[in-house]
Order: sequence, then C-alpha cells, then structure tokens
Amino acid sequence: MASKYITEIAISTTREMDQQLHDQDYDKINVNLNLGTSSTTRVYIWYKKGNGKPITRVQFSFTAEMKDVLKKAGFTELPENLNPGTQGDVIQLWYSSGASPKYDIPIEDLFLTTNEQEEAHQFKLGWERLPCNLNRSNSGDFITLWLKRKSKTYICDVAAATSFQQHIDLSKEGYIRLDEDLSRGSGGKPIFLWYRQSTTVGGGITEMNACINREQDSILVERGFTVVNVNLNEGTCGQPVYVWFKKDGSLPIKALTVTSNPDVTGPYDEAGLILIDRNLNAGNSGMPLYLWYGK
Repeated sequence: MASKYITEIAISTTREMDQQLHDQDYDKINVNLNLGTSSTTRVYIWYKKGNGKPITRVQFSFTAEMKDVLKKAGFTELPENLNPGTQGDVIQLWYSSGASPKYDIPIEDLFLTTNEQEEAHQFKLGWERLPCNLNRSNSGDFITLWLKRKSKTYICDVAAATSFQQHIDLSKEGYIRLDEDLSRGSGGKPIFLWYRQSTTVGGGITEMNACINREQDSILVERGFTVVNVNLNEGTCGQPVYVWFKKDGSLPIKALTVTSNPDVTGPYDEAGLILIDRNLNAGNSGMPLYLWYGK
C-alpha cells in the first residue's frame, strides 16, 4: 500500500523538467511561483509520496547564511531559485526527514496560496503556514506554502535566535524557523523566531504577547507570562521588543505565523486568529511585521 506521507519534493523551471517529474510519478502543485511578476520562467513545486522516510520539515533560504545553517543541520537542498528572472531574492527550498517522534510529525500534503482569503481559509482547515513570501522582494503575488501534517499539532515552545550557530542548535533540537527576518529593512542583525510542535495537548503554549516598554513587561509578568529573552530590535535604533508566552493548562495554540502584509488583517480576524498588535520593528525604519496565533 502506498505511503500517505510526502517523501520527496522537487522544483521545475522548464517544460522538460515538468515532463521528467510527471514521468517519475510526482504530483504538481499547479501554481506558478512567478505569478504576478514580469518573469517568463514558470516555476512549480512537485512532491511524491513513497515508502521512504516521511518529510517532517520544510524551510526556505534567502541569504548565504541561511543556506549554510540548513546544510549544517542536515537538510536536503533543492538548487533551483524559486524567484528566477525577477529582481527578488534568490529563494531555495530545503527539507528534512527528522526522526524525533516527539517533534517531527510527518507531512502528508502541500498547498500554495496566492491571496489573503485563501490564507485565512487554510488556517480554518488546520494547515500550517510557512511565512516566507515566495515572491520576496519583488512585485509579484504574495505566495506562501502550507503543510498538512499526519496529526493535529500544538505549539509547545518558542525561541528566538540572533546568531546562526543558535539556528543550527535549535534546528537539531526539533525547532522550526519562521522564515522571515524580524529585523527586515532595519539595518540590525538578522533575527528569527522559532517554534516547536507536539501532538500532546498538555504543556503547550496557550497565549502569546509582545511588549515594547517596561510598563508592559511588569503587566505581563503579573499575568503569568514568560519572556523569550531576545530583543527583536537588537542592533537597531528602535525600542526593545520582546515576545512573551504563557502556559496555563488551557487548550494550547495550534498556529503561529508572522506577516508583513496588511491586507491579511480582515480575513485573519474572520478566521479566528489573534493579532499581537505590536510592530516587531517598532521605532526603526524596518518593514512593519506582526505575529498572529490561533487555537
């Protein structure tokens, strides 16, 4: 009997590659990743379900340092640029078949969205959003990849990293990186937020918040929150920004994502997601970025 889980992912950028992958029994996600750009290259994601090790993590790179981290963490690199023929960032897809039964949950399906209404609907269906815009830094459509896992998952831990050695350590500990630089455009050092998933309901994160001044700090401490002890504005002229989380025994959160797209607010609200209404680039010239979570 065929496996229910995805074991291989591939990228096509030519009709010849399309035919080769089709002949090898890959399934195509029929969304051109260059949608909305002036590029004539059509780029598609393909996947295959087989009897090998199931893929449990998918990440993207858009800098040389991110590539280096994923290589050292043992991820498989797909060499194709997902953004060819545009002025956007060089984006590559990487995947891993982690073996930790506690944190590595097999992926059984992939989906691409091209607008905010689609995104909100996917949240409602329990899909996991990878926040890297696959048209990052160009004028094309805002395209994001989504994962469907074998089991319902909950966010059990969050962390932030300012050094790429920390990235390697967190990846090896089962954390998944939100692939958007939280200091984007600010001139500060790259900072990324990470989360870890579990299929266990108990002990998960039940609420999240962020603060941009000391008065907010004390209020969150009184409410039982714990700080992620990394200033997300480190190295910038902006005010200190910290993310906080709470574990109180109630139903844990299932979704955590970051977005730079202001158009998601209405659809995300309607889908029941909760906005942490603090710009993670407060007080600097960087791109406004916001965290959302959902139960």
